[in-house]
Amino acid sequence: MKRVILNNDSSINSMLEGLQELIELNTPSTADFVDDIEYSEKTDYWNGSEFISIGNPPTPNHTFDYAIKEWVDLRTLDEIKAQKWAEIKSERDRIEFGGFEFDGDIYDSDQVSQGRILGASIAGVDKVWTLADNSTRLLTASRLQRLCAAMQTHTASVHQRGRIAREAIMSATTKEDVEAVTL
Repeated sequence: MKRVILNNDSSINSMLEGLQELIELNTPSTADFVDDIEYSEKTDYWNGSEFISIGNPPTPNHTFDYAIKEWVDLRTLDEIKAQKWAEIKSERDRIEFGGFEFDGDIYDSDQVSQGRILGASIAGVDKVWTLADNSTRLLTASRLQRLCAAMQTHTASVHQRGRIAREAIMSATTKEDVEAVTL
């Protein structure tokens, strides 16, 4: 015999399997239970006639609320804001350091590349430059200065978008408003 012991909210508390006499002895007198019905997961619940699978949470932030039989996000608004800001900063860094376009070519813009571009523009001499796709271009000293200016514009633009997104996050009054913010 199998017996599934239920919590007050119809979620599964435990399962007993064995001889009926032993199951009866180990079942609390006030317990709700279901006998000889299979269930697939510890997280299922009883709807009065069958076990219902709750499936997987829509996001890692969701918890199943057995009272209302729905997945809910229990984070506070401040927690959602902090997480969203961390996501925006990560995306901002990916864009800043992921390359930029100048005169139809894509240049690397990771921190090392930014330092090299700045140094080359200050040096004031012509250089052969390796692009993001590993092809090369001869850059005159004045073109290197324009490349440096384009890099600075790229970085400033990304950070400006980040500041706008952060302000939108911090001024949001609902979870939905926070989630709607993009870089």
